Amino acid sequence: MAKVGFGIIGCGNIGPVHAEAIANVRNARLVAVSDVVEASAQRLAGKYGAEVYTDYRAMIARPDIEAVCICVPSGLRVEIAEACAAAGKNILSEKPLEVSSKRIDRIIQAADKAGVLLGCIFQSRFSEDSQLVYQAIQEGRFGKLVLGDAYIKWYRSPAYYASGAWRGTKKLDGGGALMNQGIHQIDLLLWFMGEVKQVQAQKKCIAHEGLEVEDLATAMIEFKNGAYGIIEGSTAIWPGHSARVEVHGTEGSAVTEDGALKFWKFAKRKPIDKKVEARLNQESVLGSGAGDPLSALKIEGHRRQIQDFAEAIQKGRPPRIEGREGRRAVALIEAIYKAAESGKTVKL
Repeated sequence: MAKVGFGIIGCGNIGPVHAEAIANVRNARLVAVSDVVEASAQRLAGKYGAEVYTDYRAMIARPDIEAVCICVPSGLRVEIAEACAAAGKNILSEKPLEVSSKRIDRIIQAADKAGVLLGCIFQSRFSEDSQLVYQAIQEGRFGKLVLGDAYIKWYRSPAYYASGAWRGTKKLDGGGALMNQGIHQIDLLLWFMGEVKQVQAQKKCIAHEGLEVEDLATAMIEFKNGAYGIIEGSTAIWPGHSARVEVHGTEGSAVTEDGALKFWKFAKRKPIDKKVEARLNQESVLGSGAGDPLSALKIEGHRRQIQDFAEAIQKGRPPRIEGREGRRAVALIEAIYKAAESGKTVKL
């Protein structure tokens, strides 16, 4: 089967991660890259033998590009995604799909109208350990779910926020420690625990000057299944810690850090538990964003998700994480922001 041709729009920090992942996917190939900064596009293209564009519209006119990875700042994605859909290109966007659920709805509608696939990068779902937790929930091994928590206690230096004029702005970043950094763990929490009924929250900028968004936030969650939860997110905690997601029920508990299992115990043992316990505390296949957004990031999660997206195109099926799934975490984060700003409980 022929390889799926990919293009990348945005060659800054995350674009090279997509390029390296595509290079390691058996059913994909990188055809071209586009960036308004030609030097960035040249640098990335030269490494992978891709064509260079400074106008993404010219790039997506190529018939040998079937899928486009959108890697520009979050608040610039909707117009690009709409143009890609109109050109008949399948869209795989970095998280978040956009900075608000209303803008995400525009992307979803454009993809639906054009009949193209729409996926959102949430590579944490592609770790084996995250999938083990999800499967155990589906099998009812936790009993009644009681608590589901996400803790993102990271550090981002002033230099990080100064590295791009868009960072820390409401218009292009959409939010701070939750929308930009913690969204991966919030997505996992929703995947594990299900829909949220209501939320109470507080947020502020405690340690970084000049940010329009939060570097500290906490939220109390009530899920529709009756369980409670806590979300804590920060980019002001030095030196940064592994991101943790916990699931607790009346008959079992599991804890992951950076997508790797750290605790796994159930009242009713199964044969698989011995194998799972043998892999506890293994190094994460995803890497960590605790202290730096890229230095410890591994491409394996992106590689697995891009491979799934290419297979979805080839087989005519939805990707494992499609556009509407990508909307859920943003909608919850919006509710958290609303609750924090109003001081009131917000129902979803």
